[in-house]
Amino acid sequence: MIGNHLMREIVKKEIKRRRRPEVKKRLETKGEKKNMVQNIIKCIFIYIICVIFTGCESNVFGPSGECTNCHLEIEAPDLPMDKNGVYQLDYNDGEIQTFTQLRAYIGYEMEYVEWVTNVTFEGCTWDYCEDIPVVNGSGYSSDDGYSYQMMGVMEENIGQTATIWVGYYDNYGTQWLDSIKVKIDE
Repeated sequence: MIGNHLMREIVKKEIKRRRRPEVKKRLETKGEKKNMVQNIIKCIFIYIICVIFTGCESNVFGPSGECTNCHLEIEAPDLPMDKNGVYQLDYNDGEIQTFTQLRAYIGYEMEYVEWVTNVTFEGCTWDYCEDIPVVNGSGYSSDDGYSYQMMGVMEENIGQTATIWVGYYDNYGTQWLDSIKVKIDE
């Protein structure tokens, strides 16, 4: 009985030993197939990236060069300027708000232009109040190459000096910036 049992154990071990190379071979084959699929996916990915970055155009990162008709010069044409280069805006007594026109020469039409200022007034509607800039935030240049913007100040702005910045990006990615100062007088 002991010999029979011992013989079974020996046979089982021998069967397991013979199967190991088959299992090992199957695992190696499966690993090779997996590596092959991964390599194919890598090649396809690299190909797609190359197609995206080369495309049909010669410069895939956008146009390069320099804008020959781009300019930026901001002014307040209706306001006098002092010897320090600061425009002077006289507040109209008895009025709720005083306005003046600003303009920036861009050089061509339909360019998006951003306007920013450091001076605000408190605007309230239906018990809701917020700070409102004295210059609207954006506009486009017109067919004469100018971008026009209105500046509107309130009585609370008297004595303040507003710095007004204007800027845009040309078709080549170059940022154009300019600024002026406007003193609000009584």
